[in-house]
Amino acid sequence: MSCWLIEGVTEGDKNQPWWENNLTVVSLILGLPIIGLISIGLLSLIGINTSEFPGMFSREFFMTDLFLKLLTLPIGVILIRTMMRRINFE
Repeated sequence: MSCWLIEGVTEGDKNQPWWENNLTVVSLILGLPIIGLISIGLLSLIGINTSEFPGMFSREFFMTDLFLKLLTLPIGVILIRTMMRRINFE
């Protein structure tokens, strides 16, 4: 059961599971669209024509994904914590 616990040090030297850390959970939820947008931007800067990429690698796809995740972020955080607490207690 200890393999499920990736613990981090927080304020007051209290150890808590990763799903209780707001920054970690938000980073997991928003990570893909932000990494995608950064990648598309970097590729454009070095001269690669990103408009020829398939639709799933387009700037519009990552912007839409980011917008939808920002809208549902509070629900996502609550669901991830609930799921991980349930797994941890079982």
